[in-house]
Amino acid sequence: MKQSEIRGKNVTILGSQRSAMGAARLLRHFGAKVLVSEFDADKFTADKRQILADIDAEFEFGTHSPDVLMSDFVVVSPGIPENADIIQKIRQKHIPLYSEIEMTSWFIDAPIIAVTGSNGKTTTVNLIHHLLPTAGYDSYLGGNVGVAASEVFLKSLNEHPAKPIFVLEVSSFQLDNIDTFKPQVAVILNLTPDHLDRYASLAAYYESKLGIFKNLDETGTAVINRDDPELSRHDINIDNIRYFSVFSPLGGQAMLAEGIIGMMEEGEWKPILPAKALPLPGKHNLSNALAAVAAVMDFISDPEILAQGLMTFAAVPHRIEYVGKIKGIRCYNDSKATNIASTEVAIHSFPEPLWLILGGKDKGGDFTSLVSQLEANTKAILLVGAAADLIETQMSPALPTRKVETIASAISYCLEHGKPGDVLLLSPACASFDQFDNFEVRGDHFRTLIQSHEGWSM
Repeated sequence: MKQSEIRGKNVTILGSQRSAMGAARLLRHFGAKVLVSEFDADKFTADKRQILADIDAEFEFGTHSPDVLMSDFVVVSPGIPENADIIQKIRQKHIPLYSEIEMTSWFIDAPIIAVTGSNGKTTTVNLIHHLLPTAGYDSYLGGNVGVAASEVFLKSLNEHPAKPIFVLEVSSFQLDNIDTFKPQVAVILNLTPDHLDRYASLAAYYESKLGIFKNLDETGTAVINRDDPELSRHDINIDNIRYFSVFSPLGGQAMLAEGIIGMMEEGEWKPILPAKALPLPGKHNLSNALAAVAAVMDFISDPEILAQGLMTFAAVPHRIEYVGKIKGIRCYNDSKATNIASTEVAIHSFPEPLWLILGGKDKGGDFTSLVSQLEANTKAILLVGAAADLIETQMSPALPTRKVETIASAISYCLEHGKPGDVLLLSPACASFDQFDNFEVRGDHFRTLIQSHEGWSM
């Protein structure tokens, strides 16, 4: 849909979380008539009521009224599944249904770099967002990373940037309802099992992720991880593909060679910096850095500028984030690890004796896959949340497990039984929604508990 067609349209936004509120603001800015419809009455906060009143948007909480089915189109929040009753009714009425990412893209007249994948998205988009300003671009970071794309775009309208680029982290849920969304650079990092509580099959989840490429033409570039075994099994038929690789003998346009991060341009190898100079631990972060380099090659070709950006990047909160030590036990917040593959990446970063906090809302994963990777150095698996019983069934007696009520209890148990040199890692492999609003709240809670503990130091 074109920006000029929005004024006067009757639009319903399903849900009332970040992306929904951002969508409401953006659509009202361009003159649409907006109804925010939230089925969960408990989400009707005074703050939301005030925001919607300020922008003169209609709202309903605790119901989806018949007014929803009178809409010209509907914007659906990523948390609402396809099998929801209201979604089925909208489909039956043949009312167009879009994600907030799709809707926001109608208004953006600037390059978009979009990143998806099962793991590593947040670190990679933050790296890209950090690299672009080193070359004079005005980078706007949004999407699944914590700030809605619509909010980021509205911010750009007030700032009148000279060289804007929008860097968007995109989840499978946001890709499920795209129509014309077409980034200039579309990055897919990897494909591993996730969200099997939401999708009918693993193939359906992978198909959703690969949807990031569906509108690419000769003006766009697909950036693909050559090292990922699942991606290699898919026939991705796109004119312009740029590969990145840590270890593939086929290499790529961004790759690691003899310990050096570098890039290939027109057959010429351009070294950027030694891998050991990257201020992020683990091979997974080497892969993320190479993905970021590949993503910005249309905009930055100077290796010195890329080296400066990579060397000055700081770790992302909630992603293997060091939060301090107590009694000689180092503590890490990896709350962003909401699936098993992401937790695997985290545990491979620590050869030390490990206390691992797992649990939350299960997403349909198989926790037995972690057993062989944890046997060598695990002191105990501390289980919290709704999935605790399930995880214990799958991992015990192969590994020592202990169910605890809260993250605070898990910390206390580790500090009581651990020794200096051990590592305490919150890497839940589950969603947070059983006990927390989102993974950020969960990670902030863990960090606060650690840093308010007697004897804490950095």
